[in-house]
Amino acid sequence: MDQSALDDDIQLLRRAPMLAACRNDPVSRSTIAERADCSRTTAYRATTELVEEGLLGKADDGYRLTGFGTTTLDRIEQFRAALDGARQLRPVLDYIDAPVLRANVHLFADATVIEADSEAPYAIEQHLESIIANTNERIYGVSTSFGSPITLTRTVDRVEAGVEFEWGLPRAVLDRLENQHGDLHTTVRAHQNTTVHVVEDAVVDFSLYDDTLVLTGFDSDRGTLAAVAITDRPDARAWADRLYRRYRRRADTLDSTAQSG
Repeated sequence: MDQSALDDDIQLLRRAPMLAACRNDPVSRSTIAERADCSRTTAYRATTELVEEGLLGKADDGYRLTGFGTTTLDRIEQFRAALDGARQLRPVLDYIDAPVLRANVHLFADATVIEADSEAPYAIEQHLESIIANTNERIYGVSTSFGSPITLTRTVDRVEAGVEFEWGLPRAVLDRLENQHGDLHTTVRAHQNTTVHVVEDAVVDFSLYDDTLVLTGFDSDRGTLAAVAITDRPDARAWADRLYRRYRRRADTLDSTAQSG
């Protein structure tokens, strides 16, 4: 990596607040200094250099973003959002190594993240129990591994209450679920509001409970939930819904009548 170019990029990141100050309309240097929370001397020096670099234009009524400046500011803001999302999702990313998630971490910058804690070993399950208990319309998602028996039991309760349930998981996990929790599995499959898909190519564990999205980091070595990220952000839910539909199109749907008969 070119160190000189990297230094220029760092300097540009530092001046992003000055670019942002000019986003909507031409503004004076004093307004830029106020909006960017810097001295007028700093604003004077920076605006001169930003004009020279083609990021700002000078007009009679002040400084404005050029097309290049607008595009650059957009990319800086996207970078910052992605970095904030990656930092927030760090505990989950340790267990989900998937490009489809890495490319969308910006959607989780404000997510609630809960990690497994030896001093509060049931914190994740208790939080998920609360989410499941407050779900009244639909539960759907994809699992690449077997989760918590506690959340499975609570999910069965919601299915029996009439909540629509649609799930995708690998055949190996489905077989293990049937072997270890056959009664619960049979109960779920016997309901008409249940659909199960065999999904072999999923790389992200996620669940949608009405308007709440949950990403699950599963520790396969220990066989436990390691971390979850929870958000009700609309664009995050829309991303998960698209991902689910993609998996479902390639999945095999099990016949609930045959399974329950």
